[in-house]
Amino acid sequence: MSDVTARPSALLWPAPQFVPAPTHAPSAFTLARVGVPALLDADARRWLPALVADARLHRDEAALIEAMPPTRRATFVAGRLAMRAAVAVHAPQHASDPILRTERGAPVLPHAVAGSVSHKHDAALALMLPRHTLAHGASLHVGVDLEHRPTARDVARPSIARRILTAPELDALSAFDADPLAQRERVILSFAIKEAVYKAIDPTVHRYVRFTEVALQFSGDGAVAVSLLLPELAPDAITVRAQYALDDRWIVATAVAEELSRRSEERRVGKECLRLCRSRWSPYH
Repeated sequence: MSDVTARPSALLWPAPQFVPAPTHAPSAFTLARVGVPALLDADARRWLPALVADARLHRDEAALIEAMPPTRRATFVAGRLAMRAAVAVHAPQHASDPILRTERGAPVLPHAVAGSVSHKHDAALALMLPRHTLAHGASLHVGVDLEHRPTARDVARPSIARRILTAPELDALSAFDADPLAQRERVILSFAIKEAVYKAIDPTVHRYVRFTEVALQFSGDGAVAVSLLLPELAPDAITVRAQYALDDRWIVATAVAEELSRRSEERRVGKECLRLCRSRWSPYH
């Protein structure tokens, strides 16, 4: 790493903010948000070594950041600082461990926590859940997405509704025809929830999931019913719950995906095999 350093530049990075989890989210959720400093020098060599020297980042994380395009470095740092803060709440013994990433870009976290991160150009949000709160043998993953709430200026911009909404979701959007800003927000909210769901199910499905392969039904109280329209999955293979929260500036969407336990799956497959075998061979016995 370069010796170019300006130690005071590390002070530009704000301390993580812990934000409330959405209603209906697991009580053990920890959400930490870090903003990207507005006056940050575009040359990461002027502040990245100082973050390592202050033990706010690990040297291996800094190496990842240096290899990135310059436009991604600041928001990636914000994400790592947010994740470190959230990990420290539930697994302080791992607070100084480097958070690297998989080939698919997901953060590699200590086994003690399940987590996710979302990056915007001006902030990042991390979500952590301690695994000791899970039932024995449960396989659970989480996802989070952070989006700006739309403003009146956004209403005139092209909509992404037809790219991300299912046919029933598009039909339901007509309820907001009299309020274009509320309609725009429902689209962005749907985008955020589907992003969070995708992150939560990716460790199970291991493929790109189209927005229209996730169907949402809003209840109006911050909870969202999620249906996965994935042909390769049995209907009960994954249970997904999603939640959202709004404040003056941000949309926060979270998702929890729980896989059918291996033992239950084996019982189900065994019973299905037995049923099929009996059906196939019963005429001959």
